[in-house]
Amino acid sequence: MNWPAFLAALRVAVVAAGLAGHVAVAAFVLGLQAPPATGDGVPSGFAFAFALLGTAVAGTVSVVGYGLPAGEGRLRVGPLADRSSTHRLVAGGAAASLFGVALAFGLAFLTSGMGSVAVWVAGVGFLVGGLVALALGGLVVGVRLVADGVTSA
Repeated sequence: MNWPAFLAALRVAVVAAGLAGHVAVAAFVLGLQAPPATGDGVPSGFAFAFALLGTAVAGTVSVVGYGLPAGEGRLRVGPLADRSSTHRLVAGGAAASLFGVALAFGLAFLTSGMGSVAVWVAGVGFLVGGLVALALGGLVVGVRLVADGVTSA
């Protein structure tokens, strides 16, 4: 088995699965009904909570998937394919966080209705995924600094 080609295909598949998760959550949110005027709205609230959880998972999968090893071959794609996994993880996390803030606090307020809610939920997912990727990247850098300090001592 050609491991570098497998890693490249795995990276593309994980990023695609994360982005497909965002699309699925947005479609789910667009299909939500408004809570009834006479009820307590608990089922709608749980559905919205599940949508937020789903978009957070999708954002994390897509951004961390971008940080996987780039591999080799035709599927070695992306603007930072020649950089290390840590660089891609941190850069992808920063880009996803900025994109999430732009969606959640910018575009969501320019739209109306359930479209606005779907854009806001997608923005929250990218923001959460980006922050998780930044935290993982910081953890990797910290572990490497400690390991270098221990080996040089």
